[in-house]
Order: sequence, then structure tokens, then C-alpha cells
Amino acid sequence: MKTRFILLSLLFFITIKVSSQDGYTVKNDSLKSDILNQTRKLNIYLPEGYDTKDAKFPVLYVLDADGRDQHVVPTARFLFVNGKMPKAIVVGVFNIDRNHDFLPDSSQAAPTGGGADKFLQFFKTELIPYINKNFKTESFNVLIGHSFGGVFVMHALLNDPDLFEAYIAIDPSFLYKDQVQVKKAQAEFMKSKNWNKPVFITGREGEGMKSMGITAMVKVLESSAPAGLKWKVVAYADEDHGSVPFKSVYDGLRYIFDSGGNFSVLPHSGILPKGTSTFAFIQNINPNLRYTLDGTEPTINSPVCKQKIEINKPCTLKVKSVSTNYKNVPAVTRVFASGDYMKGEESNVSLKQGLKYSYYEGVWDSVPDLSKLTPKKQGTTNTLDLNFALKKDSFAVRFEGYIHISTKGLYDLWEVSDDGSKVYMNNELLFDNDGLHSADNHIVKVLPLNPGYYPIRIDYFERTGSESITLGWVTGKKDLQALPLPKEMLFYKE
Repeated sequence: MKTRFILLSLLFFITIKVSSQDGYTVKNDSLKSDILNQTRKLNIYLPEGYDTKDAKFPVLYVLDADGRDQHVVPTARFLFVNGKMPKAIVVGVFNIDRNHDFLPDSSQAAPTGGGADKFLQFFKTELIPYINKNFKTESFNVLIGHSFGGVFVMHALLNDPDLFEAYIAIDPSFLYKDQVQVKKAQAEFMKSKNWNKPVFITGREGEGMKSMGITAMVKVLESSAPAGLKWKVVAYADEDHGSVPFKSVYDGLRYIFDSGGNFSVLPHSGILPKGTSTFAFIQNINPNLRYTLDGTEPTINSPVCKQKIEINKPCTLKVKSVSTNYKNVPAVTRVFASGDYMKGEESNVSLKQGLKYSYYEGVWDSVPDLSKLTPKKQGTTNTLDLNFALKKDSFAVRFEGYIHISTKGLYDLWEVSDDGSKVYMNNELLFDNDGLHSADNHIVKVLPLNPGYYPIRIDYFERTGSESITLGWVTGKKDLQALPLPKEMLFYKE
């Protein structure tokens, strides 16, 4: 009975408030700790795309949540949007007595210090397992701390380096208690541990580095750092102890996530008849990108990506950002299969320019089976647009007609919608862009097409927010241009 009580009381999760901030969903939660004999407040920030199937994210654990969250969260999002790091979960940990939590022992200046070992155990046996159990995490945790929090970051590295995959210590107070942490580092670096970790330490240029004991720590790192330890120390000019965290977090995350995770590869798939070739285009290219054409996982020794890669036969293209620190960036896979040119229907005098549409109303989270519903309105439209819709939200449309191809060749067709859609050509599913999302999920496919009229059907739904549906092709040998199909290519049968 006692064992059961301990298990039940070890952790509990309370959702107090869920809101949105800087593109993140914010959960203001709490965690009861038997180790600390306290209930700790937590801010948990879930990034855009968190609900995507099979998605997993690295975790940034931020000390002093009441002061550090405000700039860590938007900085992490800014870096993702600009392709400098992957999306990440941010866990802000609030303090009750920061001196007690962060300092390994007490002193006259900090009489309540001495709880760092227990706080480390709290992370190891309660907090991190709790986050891993309840959220979509991958095995890459980063610890971020400022001042005495930076002391705790180093304490964690020296005592249990495997607990986190990377460490950011911002203007850490290594002067504390006659530089006891510097001496501890000297001793611990001599021991056999897994030191293959990136550590980013920052301070203030000039006297600030010396007065905080960072200069002394640099000397230890230079003389005694284990071979596997990846460390970098940066001193910022014209900053003070309160302002230095902003630049430190940006540069620290850049140092750790140096792979760049926001590149894209177009097209998403293709069909190549014998003797034909096409190109794969890399957007947001970075120096760490490598590729293979045989389906194997790219490594640092694989060819470096260029802006476009020639595909001259059926293959499986894999592109991956290969990093020295963060190795969990998944490869992007694009399959180019062998196949023959597709055939459309011959000219039919009964075809007229435009598309037929059937308009429906209802609330859906995915494309409904429109064949089982009764349309509220039907008609024709000259282009693929939604001008005939009676509402801005909660409706669906089925477009039916033909695409006219006049010249034999390879065509990079693309589709995008807000919300979801499915596109069929020759009665086969061509694009599956279903679900609730904005118009930023372009899908591109290379299709070999003979001249002719190709039957198409587009099923589309809109729930809330903006509404759009576009079908087109990608052109350009150097600069890609995505152009909607002109009305002269769209036809319907009376």
C-alpha cells in the first residue's frame, strides 16, 4: 500500500491554462516532486506542428522560467523559421529558492545554497521522465541557465554529463565560493565519462569575464578539457549581466543546432520514363546538407548539396543536414519511379472552357465523401477559385473537369490549399493535401504527360480562417516559379 501511495504521489499533471504565444501552444502546468518535497510550476511551450503524426521534438529546459522564457521561446521560433534549428519543445522551470536549487553548497553570501544535487536528481528521475512520457520528445535535451543558473548547468555537466545532450551557461557565476566550480571541473575532467557534448559558455568582455571566474574556467578548458568535449566561450562587448542572455541564447542555439532544419526538397516525387531526366531543387540550402541517390542515409562523406541535383534515372534521393552536434535531423526522401508517359482523352467537341463545381456546407476536419452529400449549389467557373462560395467558413467544394496538355513532356505539377484537399487525375489520387492547415504545404510531383485532355477531380473543404485552393505547375531553370494553371487549360464536359 505504501509503494502504491509513493507511485501515485510521485508526479501529477495539472493543466491550469492553455494559450498561444509566439506560435507556440503554452501549457501552464505543475509537477509534484517527492525529491524536492515541493510542487514546481512549469511552462511548457509546444511548437507549431506539434500534433503532426509521428512528430518528435528536442527539448530546451530553461531555468528561471519567470525571466528567461520571454526571450528563449521567440528566439527558438525565429531560428526555426529561418532554418537554423528544428522545432523544439521549451520547458520553463520556475524557482522557489534559486540559490538552494542552483548552488552545490552554501556560503555566507548564499546561506540556503546546497541543493544542486537534489535539483539534479529532480531533473533526472522526475522532470525529464515526466516530459518524455507526456509529450512528443526525442532524445535530445538542452539545459539553459543564467548566472547561478549557469553554475547549475556546469554542475549538471560535471556530475552527470549524459543527462543532457547540450549545455548553455550564460554569464555563470564561477567566482562563487572561491571558484569551487573551476576546481571541480579540473578534477572531473580527469575522469572517464561521456564528454562528447557541446557546451556553450558566455560572459562579458573585459573585466566581466575575470570577475565572474569565467577566465579561470577557460584556462581549465584549454588545459584539461577531454578530447570529446565540444566547447566554446564567447565574451560579448557592451553588455551587462542582465542583457547578456539575449545574445547568448541565440548564439548558443546556433552553436548546438548547427545543422539547419528548415530546408525543403522539390519535387516530392516523380515518374521518369526511360531516357528522361529532371532536377531536384533544394530550398534554404546550408553547408551541412549532403545527399545520396541510392536510398542510403547521407553522411558527412556524402556529396555536398547544390541548389539543384540532376535526376537522370529512377532513384531514391535522400537529403540530410549532417551536424557535428545535433544528429537527429531526419533525412528528406524523394522517390523517382520508372514509368511510361500518361495518356489523356482525345479532343471532344462538347468540351467548354472552365470547370464544374458542386458546393456543400458543413463542418469537417478532413475532406468528406462528397459523393454521399447533396450540394447546396452547382455551376461552372472559368478558373479554380472560390468566388461562388456562399460562406467564408464551413463549406466544401468538388471541382470536375479536364486539364488540357498540348505538348509531350515532363511537368512539375503543384497543389496547395487552405484547408484540406484531394486531387485526382485519370481517376487516380494525385495529391493528398488533407487536414486542417494553412496554405504553406505545397506538394509538387513530376508527371510525364502525352498531349490530351486529362480528367481531374478536386475535393476541397474549408473550416475556419483563410480559404484557398490552387493547382498549377513549376517553371524555371534557375529561379523556380509556381504558376497557377491558366484558364485556357481548364475544360468541362456539358
